[in-house]
Amino acid sequence: MSDDTGRSELQGVGGWLGFLVFVLGILSPARMLFQTIANIRETAIMGQVLGPNASIYIQFSWALVAASAAGSIFLAYRLLAVHRWSSVRIVLIGLWCLASIPTLIDALAGSILFPEFVGAIVPEALWSAAKSSISATIWTAYLMKSKRVANTYIKDNDETQRIFG
Repeated sequence: MSDDTGRSELQGVGGWLGFLVFVLGILSPARMLFQTIANIRETAIMGQVLGPNASIYIQFSWALVAASAAGSIFLAYRLLAVHRWSSVRIVLIGLWCLASIPTLIDALAGSILFPEFVGAIVPEALWSAAKSSISATIWTAYLMKSKRVANTYIKDNDETQRIFG
């Protein structure tokens, strides 16, 4: 088998790369939505204990999940639509941002709105960010080492220079 045949077999959005696009575009936003619905139900049930800040927290949670889901869908779109190496860089940065920033922002908001529960909020947020970081680490290794990714996304030095200086 020649190198050209092997290259063409491992090109395009398919295999694990296709699965990553599916995860980013469908599974992650759906998981975020269902997890937020569960958290909001729990917050609403505990509304008497939490006080008036519960409604503020619920609105904040919806805004945070909307932004996170939009970011995840954008990363999937970028991998599908723009086959340049800058897409891989953007996705790598996005994966790490989505792995930690929303969880930490949620923990900060919960700690400010419900200071009496900081002891429970912070460890849970750190554990959640750690679990998400494991996933981001695995996908980072895949994106950096995959032949399919290297064959699909063109490394254009002029583009890199123009975007990143």
